[in-house]
Amino acid sequence: MKSAHTVAAGCADSEVKRVDSFVFSLLDRSRSGILPDSDLLRAALDCSARNDFAAAFEQLQRATTRAGDRRAAHFMLWEASQILGDPDSAFAHLREALRDDPVTSRHCLAPSRRILVLAVPGDFQANLPIDALLCAPDNQLHTLWLVDPEAAIRDPLSAFGSARPDYDCVFIAIAEDARHHRALQAADRVAEALRVPSINRGSRIAAVSRGGAAHLLRGLPDAIVPAQNLAGRGALADTAGLAFPMIIRPSGSHAGKDLARIDHAADLQLYLANVAADRFYIAPFVQYRSDDGFWRKYRIIFVDGQPWPYHLAIHDDWAIWYYNAGMDLDPWKRQEEARFVHDIRAAFPPRAMRALHALAELVGLDYFGIDCGVMPDGRLVVFEIETGMIVHDWDCAELYPYKKSATMAIRHATEKMIDARIAMPAACRWPGGDGLGATARSALPPGA
Repeated sequence: MKSAHTVAAGCADSEVKRVDSFVFSLLDRSRSGILPDSDLLRAALDCSARNDFAAAFEQLQRATTRAGDRRAAHFMLWEASQILGDPDSAFAHLREALRDDPVTSRHCLAPSRRILVLAVPGDFQANLPIDALLCAPDNQLHTLWLVDPEAAIRDPLSAFGSARPDYDCVFIAIAEDARHHRALQAADRVAEALRVPSINRGSRIAAVSRGGAAHLLRGLPDAIVPAQNLAGRGALADTAGLAFPMIIRPSGSHAGKDLARIDHAADLQLYLANVAADRFYIAPFVQYRSDDGFWRKYRIIFVDGQPWPYHLAIHDDWAIWYYNAGMDLDPWKRQEEARFVHDIRAAFPPRAMRALHALAELVGLDYFGIDCGVMPDGRLVVFEIETGMIVHDWDCAELYPYKKSATMAIRHATEKMIDARIAMPAACRWPGGDGLGATARSALPPGA
């Protein structure tokens, strides 16, 4: 699950004029440098620290009746409602928190860099949780939530409402989703209008949908990129032209929700009878199991074209995610993961490393992540490209002593990239150009 934006805590007087409430996070209380003055908000944080989110929810509901607590309480209820399984209420609370001001901010006494994050209202999956990535106290983060993409496309600066915070660069943190394409267009319009350095580009994010990424990476050397075809329910009723085994998932599905391997036509009909969706991605099943009988899924974060290892999940089943791999139960798995995050070449042979660097050029984004595997013959298998993959160091240090260094490496690389963009002469900054190499530009799908 992706974390929420951890925003706002005790600002100077000049900052209070820009941010009308101090917003805190239930998910990572330890990051809040200053606790709220409100007894109800503090009580909600105490409850969340004990994982008692139902009690936190109750405290926050009471806080919404207080004028001084209302905005922060609604923002925190956005988190609590998702944790408690009520996404509709969560979205309503976020909308209420942003009703009078679309900007939220995180307290920073002495910023080394001031970043304006462009985000779209949604759930934890909707945006890169950049507060988890850039949690160092010298990172000043302001988040502009694009609550009305159509208005922002027509008049980009109107997205701010009545006031703008101070910032040195823009970071487009919106994750790819068909529902976000107008927001991604709006983000590009806002970034262009601000005339400051920009990290990522909305049109490039839109190009890495499941189907778009397969098109973008077609012909990637030393790699397998399974074709992802979008099909309607009616088209799948006729199985004559389908190849089995295949992988199927609803369009817009993430984290393995309703993902299945289909071996026979009868299995497909049973699947369709039990999954309520209208459109599905189908892809050929790739047998990438290692010689020892285990499946390995690697997560790699690319920063300014360079691959940084983040985590490795090892499972005896092909349907593998970090949360179901039992990494906490098997020391040998964690030892292998530690070798991977300390040196990516310990797991990736030369063919896969070449593919990673070629992939970065084709994708052309400043910051993104991939889930992938390695074939027994050394080729890379690409499962997913995404800009919203969470990077954090919240795992138990005793169980995963190697994870903090992996996260810190990605964090420092990202900060270094941002600092370099801020320092660039104005004539060299995007939007004067798209920042893409010729190879990446030629690989763009039509309209990107």
